[in-house]
Amino acid sequence: MDFLSANGQIVPVEIRRRKNTRYLRLTLGYKNQIVASVPWHTSERSVGKFMEKQRIWLDAQLSKAPRIYTLTEWLSLHPQITASGDVFEVRIEATRSFQANYTFDRGGAVLILRLSEVDEASLIQLLRRFAKDALTCRVAYYAKHYGLSYRLLSVRDQSSRWGSCSARRCISLNWRLILLRPELQDYIILHELAHLTEMNHGKGFWKLLDQYDPERIRHEVAIDKVSAELMRVARL
Repeated sequence: MDFLSANGQIVPVEIRRRKNTRYLRLTLGYKNQIVASVPWHTSERSVGKFMEKQRIWLDAQLSKAPRIYTLTEWLSLHPQITASGDVFEVRIEATRSFQANYTFDRGGAVLILRLSEVDEASLIQLLRRFAKDALTCRVAYYAKHYGLSYRLLSVRDQSSRWGSCSARRCISLNWRLILLRPELQDYIILHELAHLTEMNHGKGFWKLLDQYDPERIRHEVAIDKVSAELMRVARL
């Protein structure tokens, strides 16, 4: 199903049917698609009529939606990656080796991504591997610092979240955290580690997180400002 915007753009519509949903709701996804959350038995025709009623709002949202960047485009504009509380310059090189790998140059200041085929899919795969290694080390560092333990850390390609922590003490992080500034990346990690002690967002949680990150309010505001753009990077 598609939506024709006011400027002639054909926008895909993703219909998500939910058994416990009572009302139709429209949002924009991180591929700049229209997401229609609707009751289970809602027909496409009903969704189409609802979108027509919301056309002015939809056109306004689409007109101000951030651009979607490939990872190649993003790194050409922002050739920096965050890891271990520091920022590294990024350089992409072709290699004869069949195995993509990464290494460091200039005394550890430059992260070199070596690829046999410098294409988008290969670049994403390698950088996600780097993100897994880097974030694993950073989470372990803070967990040891605060005397915390967790069962499992996974680094994934979440559609909207920066991170989560389950009741089973499993932490999941978005690989795009390496695109954030160091203090913002650390805030997300500390946020999820705080859930190991306080599983909800009650007063106890925020008090604990304030101890972990005294600048947490400023960091939350900064993350809100960049999330819409960064979450759209490398959406194949």
